[in-house]
Amino acid sequence: MSKMKKTKDNKGLDYYLNLPWTYTIETKIHEGSNYYVIRVNELPGICTDSQSLDEGMNEIKSLIACAIEIYQEKGEPVPEPIDRDHFKGKISYRTDSERHYLIAKTAQRMHKSISKTLDALIDKGLEQLKAI
Repeated sequence: MSKMKKTKDNKGLDYYLNLPWTYTIETKIHEGSNYYVIRVNELPGICTDSQSLDEGMNEIKSLIACAIEIYQEKGEPVPEPIDRDHFKGKISYRTDSERHYLIAKTAQRMHKSISKTLDALIDKGLEQLKAI
């Protein structure tokens, strides 16, 4: 890897490598052997497979560094993990009057507040998205 410059916002490789990246790790069996498929959730297309989880995690960290370099060389923003601590549960939501009416009607039928009804509807939608 070539020596990287810092981005316009002064973020270098060390900054990105120390972010709390999240991973999806799957165990697969191929020709009688177990191996791990590791994906970086925030970096589309960045994945590796390995028979050892430790080896796979070392490889994925190297791939993260390569991906960051490519984003920076192209002048594109590097996707960053979302920090859970920045979310307090307060969302402003605007909609049209018809949808508002339908949500209120659904809330009444469910014997819930509009906020709790929106939570239930969003949870259902999120579950369906995971299945895709």
